Amino acid sequence: MPETSISPHELAAGSSDIYDIAIMGGGPAGLVATRYCLHAHLSTALVTPELGGKVGYPFVIRGMEPVDSVWGAQFVHECETAVAVSPELKHIREQASHLAHLPDGHFQVRLAGGSSIQARAVIVATGAAAQRLYVAGEKEYWGRGVSFSAVSHAHFFKDRSVAVVGGSQRTLVAALELADIARHVYLILARPQAMQELPAAPLLRRQRNVTPFVSWEVQQIYGDDFVSGISLVGSNGETRQLPVDGVFIQFGLLPNNELVRDLIDLDEGGHIPIDHRCQTSIPGLFAAGDVTNIQSEQVLVAVGEGAKAALSAWQYLVTQH
Repeated sequence: MPETSISPHELAAGSSDIYDIAIMGGGPAGLVATRYCLHAHLSTALVTPELGGKVGYPFVIRGMEPVDSVWGAQFVHECETAVAVSPELKHIREQASHLAHLPDGHFQVRLAGGSSIQARAVIVATGAAAQRLYVAGEKEYWGRGVSFSAVSHAHFFKDRSVAVVGGSQRTLVAALELADIARHVYLILARPQAMQELPAAPLLRRQRNVTPFVSWEVQQIYGDDFVSGISLVGSNGETRQLPVDGVFIQFGLLPNNELVRDLIDLDEGGHIPIDHRCQTSIPGLFAAGDVTNIQSEQVLVAVGEGAKAALSAWQYLVTQH
């Protein structure tokens, strides 16, 4: 028996139900939190159009079969299956558009369709989005040589040539990680002056298989079935084509924090600050995964944080009267 889905029409018709907990987001943290909340017999609403998040996308390069490319993906898929067949879960297949903390301590979740629900506690697990280049070939070759996460995909490029594009500490760390295994790393720097002072810069300058491109921009990512090269243009108008098997776009991640921007103070990167129990500054409001100030880009970390947020929320709820 599949989980109960609530349509926008049913919500618009009005419902007096107040859920124990509402979970925003269907990625690793949100799915695991949902599963734990169901095990605790909490009335649970999961608000997300899709289940699985970025884990649902396979990664493949030339000469390699498609694989789940991140540790913990299988467990997330198991949680996805368990959640999808749970008769106790209310899966609302919409985006949440606004979150409010009500005078009685409850939370109101406004949905994109205009209706709303209430919950005694909330877990925000909306993840983060990669900053894109918006050049030809970037979207077309995503998962076929283009990656937004060296942490997840660098190990596939042993003895291959790759390009790393970005302008932050995350960019340099990715280039260092790839320099240990790749045949050659082309580093295209968006903000070279600022990056020279970053902690990883001296280490990177000692890598003999790293070629920096300063004052160059990406024009296009090209290939056949898979990435085979990247086109650059210099500040003087000169163009270059570099043969590569992969392109890592390593700008900073953008937390999907729209729900709480007007509700809590975010850190300088836009993340939701949480304590060791995944509690925010508002009682009853918890957060987990890449949207928080905890280490991002690791599914196993998000899984653990989702479980911790659910357990903390359960403990919070049983102490409320």
